[in-house]
Amino acid sequence: MMPRLVLLSAILLGGCTLGPDYVRPALPKADVFPEAGKGGAAIRSEWWKSLGDSELDALVAKALVANADLRIAVGRVEQAAAVLGETEGAGLPQIDAAGGINSSKLSEGAYNQNLATTGRHRTTARGGLTTSFELDFWGKLRRAEESARAQLLGAREARRMVELSVGAAVVRAYAALRAADAQSLAAQEVFAARDEEAAIITKRATVGAAGPNEVAQAEVARSAAVAALADARRTRAAAEHLIGTLTGQPALTIAVRRQDGLRLPAPVAPGLPTDLLASRPDVVAAEQALVAANARIGYVKAARFPNFTLTGAIGSESRELNALFDGATATSSLGVDLRYPLFDFGRGAARVEGAVAEQHQAAAAYEKAFLNACREVRDALVDVRETAASATAAARRAKAADEAYRIAIERARQGQTSPMELLAARRLRAESQVAVAKVRQDRLAAQVDLVKALGGARPDVVPAAK
Repeated sequence: MMPRLVLLSAILLGGCTLGPDYVRPALPKADVFPEAGKGGAAIRSEWWKSLGDSELDALVAKALVANADLRIAVGRVEQAAAVLGETEGAGLPQIDAAGGINSSKLSEGAYNQNLATTGRHRTTARGGLTTSFELDFWGKLRRAEESARAQLLGAREARRMVELSVGAAVVRAYAALRAADAQSLAAQEVFAARDEEAAIITKRATVGAAGPNEVAQAEVARSAAVAALADARRTRAAAEHLIGTLTGQPALTIAVRRQDGLRLPAPVAPGLPTDLLASRPDVVAAEQALVAANARIGYVKAARFPNFTLTGAIGSESRELNALFDGATATSSLGVDLRYPLFDFGRGAARVEGAVAEQHQAAAAYEKAFLNACREVRDALVDVRETAASATAAARRAKAADEAYRIAIERARQGQTSPMELLAARRLRAESQVAVAKVRQDRLAAQVDLVKALGGARPDVVPAAK
C-alpha cells in the first residue's frame, strides 16, 4: 500500500498547470521620439550631481533616507516579500510535532468486557510527527507563487518610482529656491529704481514739471515692484518648506545665496520608446501587475478541480511513559484525501470570469502606462528644447542690458543723460536678471522632468540602439 501512495503522490506532484502562460501584449508601435535631437549623454546613477551643488547633493541624500513616502514604499516591498515567502512555503509539507498524556477512569456500571483485564484507570502517552499538504496537481500553488513574485517585483519598481520622484522633487524645489534668491536680489534692485523714479516724479510734480497722471503711473510701477519682490520671497519660502518636508526636517532653513551655483545640465539621450518598457519603474510595475492578474486566472481555474491532500503521521503510543519509544509502540499512517466542488451554483465560474476581467483591466492599465510614459518623454523633450532656446535669448538680453547700463553710467558721468534714463537702464538690467533666473529654473525643471520621464538611471537596462 505504501509504494502505491508514494507513486500516486509523484504523479500528482508532476501534474499540469492550468491557466494561460504570460505573454506580453502587443503595444502601439513607436519607433522614435519625433522631438528627440541627435546625441546626448546617458543618465548617471546620481544624476543630480551633474548640477554641481554639494548642498543639493546632501539634501537629496537626506531625502532618500528620511522621506516618509519612501519608507512606506520600502515597507510595501517587505510586505510583498513576506507574502511570497508564505506562498512558496504553501507548496511544501508542514510538519507538526504532537504529544500528550491522557488519564481516564472507566465506570464499573457501564458495559465493558475488558474492564476486568485492563482495570478502571487507564493512562496513555502519545508522541510523534504529523504532516498534511496540498498536492499541486493543477498548478494552483504554482500560479499563486507566480502572482506573489510578480507583486513583489511590482512593489520594488514602485519603490524605485518613489525614489526617482523624491529625488526629482528635491532638485526641482532646490532649483526654484535658488532662482527665487536671484529673483529676490534683482527684484530689490527693480524696486529701488522704481522708488527713486517715483521720488523724482513727485519732486517734479511739486514744481509743476509733472502731472498727477505721471505721479499715479510711477506709484503703480512702484507697487508692482513691491508685489514682484513679495512673490519671489513667497516662492522661496514655499520651496524651502517643501524641501524640509521631503527631507524629514520641518524646521529646515537654507541660507540665501547671491549666486545660483547650479550648472545647466548637458543634454540627455532619450533612447527609443521601447526602452521605457524596461526602464520606467511605473511601466515595469504595471506589467508585473498584469503578470499577477494573468496568474490569478490559473489559480481560480485550478480551484474548480479536485483537490488532493497528502496526510501522514509517525509516532508512538504507550500505556507507560517510560516505554513510549519502544519498538513495539510505534504507530504510522499515510493517506490521500480528495475534495471536489461538485455543486457550487456558478460561484467557481464567476470567479474565473472575474479573474479574466481583472486581467483585461491590468492589460489596459499596462498599455496606458506605456502611452503616458511616451507622452511625458515627448513633453519633456519639447520643454528641454524650448527652454534651452529661451535661456540663450535671456542670456543675450542680459548681456545687452548690462551693456546699456554701462553706457548709461558713462553718459551720466559726462552729463549727457538724465537721472530718469539712468534709472530706466538700471531697472531694465535688473529685470533681465529676473528673466535669466526664471528661464534657468525652467531649464533645470525641464531636465529633471526628462530624467524622471525616462525612468532615471538603470544599470541593468541596456538602451536600444538607434
